[in-house]
Amino acid sequence: MAIIQINTLGEMQSPSLQVGDFAFYQVISPVTDLMQTANDPIYIGPILDIAANFIIVDTSLDPINIDGFLMYSKDKRVNNSSLNGYYAEVTLRNNDINNRSEIFAISSEVSQSSK
Repeated sequence: MAIIQINTLGEMQSPSLQVGDFAFYQVISPVTDLMQTANDPIYIGPILDIAANFIIVDTSLDPINIDGFLMYSKDKRVNNSSLNGYYAEVTLRNNDINNRSEIFAISSEVSQSSK
Protein backbone atom coordinates (compact mmCIF):
# COMPACT_ATOMS: atom_id res chain seq x y z
CA MET A 1 0.00 0.00 0.00
CA ALA A 2 1.14 3.54 -0.70
CA ILE A 3 0.24 6.77 1.03
CA ILE A 4 -1.03 9.28 -1.52
CA GLN A 5 -2.57 12.75 -1.57
CA ILE A 6 -5.88 13.20 -3.37
CA ASN A 7 -6.65 16.80 -4.27
CA THR A 8 -10.26 17.88 -3.98
CA LEU A 9 -12.08 20.55 -5.92
CA GLY A 10 -12.44 23.21 -3.26
CA GLU A 11 -12.67 22.78 0.47
CA MET A 12 -13.79 19.57 2.13
CA GLN A 13 -17.18 20.77 3.40
CA SER A 14 -18.46 17.72 5.28
CA PRO A 15 -18.11 18.13 9.05
CA SER A 16 -18.66 14.38 9.53
CA LEU A 17 -15.54 13.42 7.53
CA GLN A 18 -12.98 11.91 9.93
CA VAL A 19 -9.60 10.25 9.87
CA GLY A 20 -10.31 6.51 9.68
CA ASP A 21 -13.22 6.84 7.25
CA PHE A 22 -12.99 4.90 3.98
CA ALA A 23 -12.56 6.80 0.70
CA PHE A 24 -14.26 5.75 -2.54
CA TYR A 25 -14.60 7.28 -5.96
CA GLN A 26 -17.32 6.96 -8.55
CA VAL A 27 -16.65 7.09 -12.28
CA ILE A 28 -19.33 8.98 -14.17
CA SER A 29 -19.47 8.18 -17.89
CA PRO A 30 -21.57 10.17 -20.39
CA VAL A 31 -23.90 8.00 -22.45
CA THR A 32 -25.63 10.82 -24.33
CA ASP A 33 -25.79 14.59 -23.90
CA LEU A 34 -28.63 14.21 -21.40
CA MET A 35 -27.79 10.94 -19.68
CA GLN A 36 -24.88 9.64 -17.63
CA THR A 37 -24.12 6.25 -16.15
CA ALA A 38 -22.19 5.28 -13.04
CA ASN A 39 -20.45 2.05 -12.15
CA ASP A 40 -20.10 0.67 -8.63
CA PRO A 41 -18.00 2.85 -6.29
CA ILE A 42 -14.31 1.93 -6.27
CA TYR A 43 -12.63 1.55 -2.89
CA ILE A 44 -9.55 3.76 -2.48
CA GLY A 45 -8.55 3.09 1.14
CA PRO A 46 -8.64 4.48 4.68
CA ILE A 47 -8.29 8.24 5.13
CA LEU A 48 -5.16 9.07 7.14
CA ASP A 49 -5.29 12.88 7.16
CA ILE A 50 -7.65 15.66 6.10
CA ALA A 51 -6.64 19.14 4.95
CA ALA A 52 -8.58 22.02 3.44
CA ASN A 53 -8.12 20.97 -0.19
CA PHE A 54 -6.89 17.37 -0.07
CA ILE A 55 -7.02 14.10 1.84
CA ILE A 56 -4.22 11.61 2.51
CA VAL A 57 -5.21 7.99 1.82
CA ASP A 58 -3.45 4.63 2.18
CA THR A 59 -4.13 2.81 -1.09
CA SER A 60 -2.82 0.31 -3.58
CA LEU A 61 -4.41 2.18 -6.51
CA ASP A 62 -2.45 4.24 -9.00
CA PRO A 63 -3.25 7.87 -8.11
CA ILE A 64 -3.45 8.81 -11.79
CA ASN A 65 -6.48 6.51 -12.22
CA ILE A 66 -8.42 8.04 -9.29
CA ASP A 67 -10.81 10.32 -11.12
CA GLY A 68 -14.47 11.04 -10.63
CA PHE A 69 -16.80 11.78 -7.76
CA LEU A 70 -15.05 11.40 -4.38
CA MET A 71 -17.07 10.03 -1.46
CA TYR A 72 -16.51 8.35 1.89
CA SER A 73 -18.15 5.95 4.32
CA LYS A 74 -17.83 5.39 8.04
CA ASP A 75 -16.26 2.38 9.72
CA LYS A 76 -19.30 0.42 10.94
CA ARG A 77 -17.29 -1.14 13.77
CA VAL A 78 -16.87 2.31 15.30
CA ASN A 79 -19.99 4.16 14.13
CA ASN A 80 -22.54 1.42 14.58
CA SER A 81 -25.30 3.15 16.52
CA SER A 82 -26.95 6.45 17.13
CA LEU A 83 -26.20 8.85 19.97
CA ASN A 84 -24.46 7.36 23.00
CA GLY A 85 -24.86 8.42 26.60
CA TYR A 86 -27.12 8.67 29.62
CA TYR A 87 -28.34 12.26 29.51
CA ALA A 88 -29.37 14.76 26.88
CA GLU A 89 -30.65 18.31 27.09
CA VAL A 90 -32.36 20.00 24.17
CA THR A 91 -33.44 23.61 23.81
CA LEU A 92 -35.89 24.48 21.04
CA ARG A 93 -36.42 28.14 20.27
CA ASN A 94 -38.58 29.94 17.72
CA ASN A 95 -36.85 33.24 16.97
CA ASP A 96 -39.56 34.43 14.59
CA ILE A 97 -41.65 36.77 16.76
CA ASN A 98 -44.19 37.37 13.96
CA ASN A 99 -45.15 33.73 13.41
CA ARG A 100 -46.12 31.31 16.12
CA SER A 101 -45.10 27.70 15.61
CA GLU A 102 -46.23 24.48 17.20
CA ILE A 103 -44.06 21.39 17.52
CA PHE A 104 -46.00 18.30 16.56
CA ALA A 105 -43.44 15.68 17.58
CA ILE A 106 -39.80 15.21 18.54
CA SER A 107 -38.01 11.89 18.53
CA SER A 108 -34.51 10.53 18.96
CA GLU A 109 -32.70 7.24 18.77
CA VAL A 110 -30.26 6.86 21.65
CA SER A 111 -28.10 3.92 22.71
CA GLN A 112 -26.83 3.64 26.25
CA SER A 113 -23.03 3.86 26.06
CA SER A 114 -22.21 1.59 29.01
CA LYS A 115 -23.75 -0.08 32.05
